[in-house]
Amino acid sequence: MRTIEKDGSTKWTEKNLPDLTGKTIIITGANSGIGFSTTKYMSAKGATVIMACRNPEKAKKALQSIKNENPGVKLEFIPLDLSSLASIEKFAEAFKEKYPSLDILINNAGMCQTPELKTKDGFEMQIGVNHLGHYALTGRLMDRLMSTKDSRVVTMSSMNHVQGTMIFDNLFLTGEYHQMKAYEQSKLANLLFAYELSRKLAQTGANIESIAAHPGFVKSNIMKSNEHTQRSFSFSLMFNIFDLLLAMTPDMGSLGIMRAATDGTLKNGQYVGPTKMGGFRGFPELLESSEASHNEDDAKRLWEISEELTGVKYAF
Repeated sequence: MRTIEKDGSTKWTEKNLPDLTGKTIIITGANSGIGFSTTKYMSAKGATVIMACRNPEKAKKALQSIKNENPGVKLEFIPLDLSSLASIEKFAEAFKEKYPSLDILINNAGMCQTPELKTKDGFEMQIGVNHLGHYALTGRLMDRLMSTKDSRVVTMSSMNHVQGTMIFDNLFLTGEYHQMKAYEQSKLANLLFAYELSRKLAQTGANIESIAAHPGFVKSNIMKSNEHTQRSFSFSLMFNIFDLLLAMTPDMGSLGIMRAATDGTLKNGQYVGPTKMGGFRGFPELLESSEASHNEDDAKRLWEISEELTGVKYAF
């Protein structure tokens, strides 16, 4: 990844967040890691933040934790399981029943290096949650984004997109599944989606911007072993050493996604994230992503496949 020299901001922090009073924001995966930090900071700036999370118990605990620290914040939890197209549709309906506008949609939630699991709709879990789930969610909320002035869609990718390859003839890696290969493909898909969305928005003249971000290397649960992710002893040992020496706090890791969501100097189709130590650490700067992420033919093909698999067609 290459830093773009024309970017004037080299130390963007939460102090650069503008007043967000009156703004409505959805954050997926808002109960932990950078999602939690983003929720905490943006709600403190006056935004109404909808915490779109899979686990009700964890979401409610996270919501209360933020309220205990800042009682005046406006937070609401609406259940969302990105591994279920039915849940995504139900979430969108629940949101639209209550909220007439949507200023910022932050597609943050993700799964990393799972065993070969399937979503409720039969998709490989990592591309199913990381890309297809967010594709469907964004599409189902497009009418609210379209009717809101200067709205934004922010899509979280990863440094690992650089190693990613789109395997269109076997998107779910059936018979050749590898945990990291699936993750890298899903993170490349995030950028292909974000850029294709930005092009479609520009072509239609929609008053929406699509901006992508990556968090760097962050202390979070996404890379740790859990009910969906088991790793070898050697990998876990290596990861723990990297985590100890290189990982940033979730507060620091959330800066990229918050800058992508609110910085008025950024333009439709841009990408921000840390640049120090190969992208592991640092403040969010304007970046150039991999050549593969800018392949417009791949982006169009992915969009067509995503539309077919999810049944969600965007109404621009």
